Amino acid sequence: MILREIVRKGRTAKNQYPFNLPLIEAFESLKFNHPVTILAGDNGSGKTTLLEGIAAASDSILISGEYMEQDKSFSHAYELAEELKLIWSVKTRNGFFFRASDFITYTRELANMREEARITVEEIKKRNPHSLEVLPYARTYSELRHLYGKGLDKRSHGESFLDLFQARFKPNGFYILDEPEAPLSPNKQLTFLALLHDMVNDGAQFLISTHSPIVMAYPGATLLEINEHELTPTTFDEVEHVRLTADFLKEPNRYLRHLLEP
Repeated sequence: MILREIVRKGRTAKNQYPFNLPLIEAFESLKFNHPVTILAGDNGSGKTTLLEGIAAASDSILISGEYMEQDKSFSHAYELAEELKLIWSVKTRNGFFFRASDFITYTRELANMREEARITVEEIKKRNPHSLEVLPYARTYSELRHLYGKGLDKRSHGESFLDLFQARFKPNGFYILDEPEAPLSPNKQLTFLALLHDMVNDGAQFLISTHSPIVMAYPGATLLEINEHELTPTTFDEVEHVRLTADFLKEPNRYLRHLLEP
């Protein structure tokens, strides 16, 4: 394991967010025994808040390449991070913190950067075809084309997410993913699991929160479900999301009969 354990080293006296969330109040430690650890739990259970605190404590960057501390919305994450001790086997700088909500904003920013670089290159070449001024802009445009092809914005939401995931991956990294299934169809979620497996084989470690039974089915993953405000080890068949989805698919009318009544 790259990261072996997270330990709560102290407790603030503040009775305010994020410390007043039941999951955060109860959190003591989290050990990692497998390269993929998956957190399951209902909306509002505190998964995202916990992941943000861990990401801040591990000095994770965002998918944009910026550090979390540059975003004031993460101030609560750094307050929580002060109470967390991360025990590493090997401290890595590779990896990032991904939130589904950040993805669309990032792809738009990339598209704007690429287009601005292209236009600037054309304008400089018109003024002076031999000017060295063009070099940094040409380099930016070339690097974005090399990483993302014609642009993440030119592909479907799910395809562009998978493109980004592949382009930004580095071996032996620690990756924190909050609901990565959000932009993905069931078929693309299977593709995501295949990518995940390849990356694990290259030494990566993942901490993932998800509502997706497909993602939860990753072979050998450590599954933790939030029960009574605590992270509880569980199995795939015992996860509430899995049981509810399976029951619904077997007999959808049992759940929808009140909608079908005249």
